[in-house]
This record gives sequence, C-alpha cells and structure tokens, in this order.
Amino acid sequence: MKNIKVILLIFLSSISVYGQKNRKTPKLGQTSRAELEMTVYEKDSTAGALILEEKGYSYVDEENNYDFRRDIYRRVKIFNKSEFDRTTIELNLYKEEEVKYIKAVTYNIEDGRENKIFLLSNQIFKKKLSENWSQTTFTLPNVKEGSVIEYTYSLFSPYSQIDEWKFQTDIPKVKSDFTSSFPGNWKYNIRIRSAKKLDRNKSYIKKSCLQVGGLGAADCSVMEYGMDDIPAFKSEDFMLSEENFKAKLIFEPISFTNTNGVIKKYTQTWKDADRTIRKIFLDAQTTKKGFFRKKLPQQLFSANSETEKAEGIYKHIQNKLTWNKDFRTKSIRVKDIYKSNSGGVDGINLVLYNCLQAANIESYIVGLSTRKNGIITKLHPSISLFNYFLVKVIVDDQTYFLDATDKNLIFGEVPYRCLNGEVRVFDFKKGSYWELLKPKFRSSVRHNISLKFDETGEMTGDIISSEKGYYALRKRRELQSQSEEDYLEEFETDNSILEVDEFTIISDKKDLIKTSYQVSIPDFTLEADVIKLNPFVIDKNGENPFKLKERNYPVDFGYAWSKSYSIRVSIPDGYTVSKLPENKAVSLPEKGGKLIYRVNKTDTEVIIYMKFNFSKAIYSNVEYYYLKEFFKQLIKLQEGYIELKKS
Repeated sequence: MKNIKVILLIFLSSISVYGQKNRKTPKLGQTSRAELEMTVYEKDSTAGALILEEKGYSYVDEENNYDFRRDIYRRVKIFNKSEFDRTTIELNLYKEEEVKYIKAVTYNIEDGRENKIFLLSNQIFKKKLSENWSQTTFTLPNVKEGSVIEYTYSLFSPYSQIDEWKFQTDIPKVKSDFTSSFPGNWKYNIRIRSAKKLDRNKSYIKKSCLQVGGLGAADCSVMEYGMDDIPAFKSEDFMLSEENFKAKLIFEPISFTNTNGVIKKYTQTWKDADRTIRKIFLDAQTTKKGFFRKKLPQQLFSANSETEKAEGIYKHIQNKLTWNKDFRTKSIRVKDIYKSNSGGVDGINLVLYNCLQAANIESYIVGLSTRKNGIITKLHPSISLFNYFLVKVIVDDQTYFLDATDKNLIFGEVPYRCLNGEVRVFDFKKGSYWELLKPKFRSSVRHNISLKFDETGEMTGDIISSEKGYYALRKRRELQSQSEEDYLEEFETDNSILEVDEFTIISDKKDLIKTSYQVSIPDFTLEADVIKLNPFVIDKNGENPFKLKERNYPVDFGYAWSKSYSIRVSIPDGYTVSKLPENKAVSLPEKGGKLIYRVNKTDTEVIIYMKFNFSKAIYSNVEYYYLKEFFKQLIKLQEGYIELKKS
C-alpha cells in the first residue's frame, strides 16, 4: 500500500507539472532514436552539445488576462559532461512576470532500450533575487553523456517589451524558429541581425486571432522566422561585445492604440530621448553650477587660459572623488557626492560637468555604451543601452573628452572600455548630436635594448622602454596598484629569461612614461662554444591572437598602435657571428599597417631594428586573413636568433 501511495503521488505531481493550456509550440516526444545514438555532430566535431530543435512563439493570451505570452520548446543533445551545466535552466523574471506549464524529460539508451525520466513539480525552484527580480530554476534529471533533454515552458508578462530571440549561441543548432503574433493595435519594429541569411521569413495577417470581450475579434500580424544549421559563435581577441554579432531578432515597441483610439508611443524622437535621459538617467542634476561656484577652490577660476582652468578643475575632481566601481547610480545627488568624496561614473562626471559650467567653460554631458555592453543603434531612438557618461569640453579651439573616475587618466584621455564608436553629446539648448569618440593621444611602445657579456662571462642588459597613450596608462596603473617588488616580480614572470637588478622610472609626464631596467640573463654565458641568442628578451609576441578559419565580425583594437625595438648585441671577444636572421618587410592592404625588420653587423656588434604598426583601430572581417598572416610573420621573426660561435 505504501508503494502504491508513492506511485500515485508521483503520478499526480507529473500531471500538475505537465498540464498545459493552448501551447503554440510542439509537445514533448519529438526525440528520435537516431538523435539518441548520435555521438558527434558532423558539422562541428568539437561541439560538446547541440540544439537539435528550438521554437519560440510570442503572442497575447486572451485566457490569461491578455498578458504577453512566450511559449518555448527546446531539444538538446549532450555529447560530453563538460556541458552538463546546460541541463539547469534558469529563468529570470521581472516584477510581475511568471513561468507556467513547465514540462521536461531526459532520454537515455540503457541496455539497448530508450528510457525516459520526467521532471517532477518538486524539482522546480523559485527564489527572490532582488526587489524587482526573481528566478525560476529546474534541472533535467539523470543526464549522462549521450542524453537528449527536451523541455518546454510558457512565460507570462504584463510588459510590452519582447525579449530578443537568439538564433546563435556558443553551441551549434540544427534548427531554430520564432513566431510572433500580435493584434494590429500593437506596433513593433523588428530588426534582424545576422551574417547568415534566414531560411524562413514569412509574414501574413491572421483573421480573428484574438477575442476581446465586448469588442469582438481582432486580426493579428504574424511574423515567422527560421534558421537552419547555425554554427556556434566563437569569440576571439579584439572584439566588442559578442551580443553585437550573434544572429538574433530584436523587438522594439513602437506604439499601442487603445479601444478609444488613443495612441501611446514607445519609440520617441531623439529629442524626446534626450529629455528622458536628462530627467531620469541624470536625475535632473545638470543645473547645480551655483553650488560648485561657491564650493570649488577659488584659485581654480583664475588660471591663465581656458585650458589651464579646465585642466585644474579636472585634476581637482579626479583627486578628490573616488569611484565606487558603479557605472550607473540609482539616485544621483551631485552635492552629496562632492561632500562624501565618492560616487559612480555618472555621479562623478556630473560633478565635473557642473564644476566646468560654474567656471563658464563650454562643456556637455556625453552618453555612450561601453565595449562590453553593445553598440547603440541610431536608427530608432533608444536609451536602454546608455550605461556610461563622460564630459566633453571645448577650450582654446580644442576638444577633449574627460572621465574623472580614474586617477591615472591624463586630461583628455578616456578609459579603453569607452572606445565603442559614436557617442551622444547632449546639448540641451541647441540640440544633441552624435560624435565619433577617438583617442586623443597615439599609443606606442619603444624598447631600446643593449645586451653584452660582462667580465664574468654572463650576459647583462640595459633596457629603456618608452610608452605612450594606452600603454602608458596601463603601465601607470600597474605601478600605482602594487609595490615595486610585486611589479618587478610580475615583470620577470612575463619576461621569464630576465632577472631585474635595478629599476628606475626615468620620466612620467603627460602621455609618456619611460622606465629603465638593468637586467641579467643567466641562460646565456660564454661557457658554451655555440651561443644561440634570441635578442627579443622583452615584450615578445608568443601566440597568434587570431586562430579562427573564418571570422564574421570585425577586428577592433579600439585604437591605432605601434611597437618598435632597437636592439644592440655586443660580440664578445673570441666569438664570431655564424648566423643572423634575414631582413623582412610585410605590409597590410590599403595601408593598414607595416612590419619592418632589419639586421646589420659590424666588427663589434649586431644591430636589430623592428617596427610594426596598425594604422587603423578597426579592420573588417575581410581583412582578417591578412591580420592573421601578419601576426604569423611577426611571431616567426621574433623567434629568430643570432648564433655566436667560438673562434
């Protein structure tokens, strides 16, 4: 009797979980024997998991308070245990959103027979994440290598914003389809972002798709999209956010017309969006210059030039305020931030803006989306992607972009994370506009290296490194964030054949930092009859950052840059040069960059000069092959050696 009770409870639990109403997506049970017996995906043998099929359907559900509803169906093959985390489904829900009708099953072959294990209701968990967010989670049971998992659920939302449909993720997909069906009083802008063409793209009007109580039937606009054989998205160095390039559908609400014919517009003009940003994002904190005119040290207002005045105010705010690591602040009060000496990016730079306004310096708040956050589209006004704010100043006919959050930035320099194309300059009087954000300073590295054998027969060296732009910023951060001992330990780890005997900061002015190292190189001594010496003892490129066969998105360095090496190797007494690397020159198409490698020999020394540069910040995916080959040649040259033979 006890066992019968347990079986009955399990059966009833299953019914409660697997009940569904009017679901638009397929029912469970689509898994085939061939899918279960599959051991590898032929089109991508490296794939640890494969989405066999997925379908999504968004619509207005008249039986559930006319909420927006999204039905999801997904069937996934698990090839190896490294992908077991995909068997836990986490659904994040905003405020009144909820998930219903969760059904899930795991398929295995055991002793030659197909085995199904269903998800039970007590295996579904809900928890509160924050004031506005909650999470529903379930994990497919009894997953093994070779399993197929299949699940479906429905998400209900009172909000008009429709989540993106991602055709492409980090694992391949055999088939992905999405359908939207909305009555004509809802208008959406639907954008398709993909390097691959859709395999299915169909739109039509469905008559009487929705019954509205007391008003009759409504017609719906139906959009069907589908894609087959979707490769996994493979990320690589020097790229913006992956979300910029994955194949997806993006939905943006335009307007809603109620039963009285009143239209509510969601898509604003950029002028409307600017007002929203000023009021909501900036908390109406752009008009506080009177407070700062009284609070700022008065000597800041008496500088000899507008540039000196702006630079003095910038340094004052930069030194006084400390960034709390937040980009956006829930509630900004610039007076409190100035008094407390701490704030988020938006708060600190709003303080800077008000201070510049107090000094009558032409200045503007600038909104942008960071490199990891995504690219802002200018086609349709949208404020959701703005997650960072700078200040633009114009003094003495020169334009500077400022960020006072980082104490290592120089006047006119912005963090690398901000280099993400065009930014929105908010001119609340004459009208806002877009402007390309470019680095103010060139970024370069120059190494002057002198190597010789001392009287004991050990190799020593003198290295002077001069770094500008973002290289100088990085070095400044490294030196400020740790002790000299820790810095040198890290330096020796990165340049493993060196031991630093003496280190000096020669200069740290403007956008240049110059450092000096006296080093020992114990791997090379005069005890050997033949010495094979690689002269690139510092900052050598060891691995090609470009490994993909094909890259369908740009290479984005963020800025143009260059490196040069001037190396002198003294020939020790009793030795002659028996082998030298060959001269080489490599160029990128369309003047995109150049590599020069020259070797000269005198009676007393070998002189090597190498310089390579990238004259553009961004290279198209068409140029990818040339960049890949460029780095291949660069690495090969830096692996070359000088051979010294005892006479």
